[in-house]
Amino acid sequence: MSNRWASRVQRRLAYLAPRRLFGSVRVRLTFAVSVIFAGALLLASAGLIRQVESALVSDVRARNDAMVHTLGKMVASGDLDALAAQDISQLLNGISDSAQAEILREGLNNSFVYVQGAGSAQISQDMSVLERIKRVVTDEEVPLWGKVLPSRIDEQQYVVSRVEIPTPGGNIVLSVARSLEEVKRTVDQVRGALTFAVPSLIAAVALSAWMMTGQALRPVQAITRRAREITATTLDQRVPVPQTDDEIGQLARTMNAMLDRLQEASESQKRFVSDASHELRSPVASIRVQLETALMCPDDTDWEKVGRTVLAEDVRLSALVDNLLALARIEEGQRRHLGEVDVDELIHEQLSRQRRVTIDRSGVLAGRVYGVRDELMSVVRNLIDNGERHAQERMRVSLVTKGPWVRLCVEDDGPGVDPALREKVFERFARLQEARNRDAGGAGIGLALTKRVVEAHSGRVFVEDSDLGGASFVVELPSADFDPNDEFAD
Repeated sequence: MSNRWASRVQRRLAYLAPRRLFGSVRVRLTFAVSVIFAGALLLASAGLIRQVESALVSDVRARNDAMVHTLGKMVASGDLDALAAQDISQLLNGISDSAQAEILREGLNNSFVYVQGAGSAQISQDMSVLERIKRVVTDEEVPLWGKVLPSRIDEQQYVVSRVEIPTPGGNIVLSVARSLEEVKRTVDQVRGALTFAVPSLIAAVALSAWMMTGQALRPVQAITRRAREITATTLDQRVPVPQTDDEIGQLARTMNAMLDRLQEASESQKRFVSDASHELRSPVASIRVQLETALMCPDDTDWEKVGRTVLAEDVRLSALVDNLLALARIEEGQRRHLGEVDVDELIHEQLSRQRRVTIDRSGVLAGRVYGVRDELMSVVRNLIDNGERHAQERMRVSLVTKGPWVRLCVEDDGPGVDPALREKVFERFARLQEARNRDAGGAGIGLALTKRVVEAHSGRVFVEDSDLGGASFVVELPSADFDPNDEFAD
């Protein structure tokens, strides 16, 4: 039990390793969403704090401007004329330390400053107001020409409003400074709230992203588990398809389609190997029987006949092997040198061999295509050999060029091909008449190879009835000499 628990802990720790941890799509997505959201939220929070502070300062400045203009009107109307410079000095001498506002005489007694702190004291000649003046500050401590004081008075910042008032005794500069302490407290409250809210929101978003990605990737995990269970012997299994039309559903359907093709290819390969083994065993067994029989009575054996029989089986075996190799090469996509090929020359070369039936070649005209010569030679050879196997006495081979196509037609006077089986005849090792084909030395793969070669050359092959009474195998390939402009030359 302890060993199992230790092994489980080790697996968990290994999963939490940085490389393994960030190898998970779920972790990477959650981390990316959290980082992006955190960055956006921090920027938004900084902007919010700045906006709140700016709005509050603007409000303080507006109230300060209103106050300085109100006081300016009082000075301009003469309400404060009795407040001479020496009176100001005397009043300032009586300032107490508990004041929340202060008056500063500046220069030649032609300006004064009213600074309101946290309270709401108004300038007045009343001694009770002046008693609330905290102290006198020098000119350098309070710059009167800016909107917000860069320096601090008693560790506080101030907003300053200024107006210059002409009077008979000279211009009076009236400045009012208002503390930003309330603004600072409000901004600190907002900052404190955001300090708690921002991490909470980031954690909530990260948790939501983790849960949502886990929910979204759960079908992927099911697909992965099932895919691991599928082997070469269990290709009939399929991955689960979620009831959605999203990318994961498309992935599952694509994988199942791929498994369908793999299963079909595997079954086709098994059939191919089985049929090929059977076809190879037949000529090999025939050769073996002939030789064993001959060796049992060597003096009474017609060795010339044995040699002809063995040679025929060897030719059959060689043709089968060549066709198998050619078919495998084409299906693997291995193509040799392409060039112009005169199909009529290939036909005459094949017809130069001795045949057991009469072959009419008068319809063979010039025809040139673009392709692989050896592969096209196999097409001509397989069609003629197939016709010879099924013909009774006569065959006819023709080649014509019509428009963009070169048309090869091989006809025989044999039994023909049932219309319902004309597609099946091009399948590997298709046997429409087992006994007769084997007796005739059919390999069962020639027509399949012909179809693959023709399709690889962008052509088509099909079977139709022949006026000779048998079948007519037709191959159409793109002509190498076709020029579309020739049709409009007239």
